[in-house]
Amino acid sequence: ISLERLPGPVEVAAFYVVSEALANVAKHSGAGSAAVRARVDNGVLVLEIEDDGVGGAVPGGGLTGLADRVSVVEGRLSLSSPAGGPTLIRVEIPCA
Repeated sequence: ISLERLPGPVEVAAFYVVSEALANVAKHSGAGSAAVRARVDNGVLVLEIEDDGVGGAVPGGGLTGLADRVSVVEGRLSLSSPAGGPTLIRVEIPCA
């Protein structure tokens, strides 16, 4: 498999998002497991971090910081976290 490197700012943002999201899972979710999925789709890096925790995450605090970091590289973040779980953070960052 041959993988091309992403632009530096995209890699840095992706690393930050995944590490911060997993830290939030460990601290707040009560999850037994989490999954990270990443792919490039039509020039856009798509990251999904999902856990099987209690859900109910609300935008603010650390999630606002994640959204701000993503917006700096022209990306967007969405959150789905119904009460009872699961929680899914989806990030899309253009690679160009």
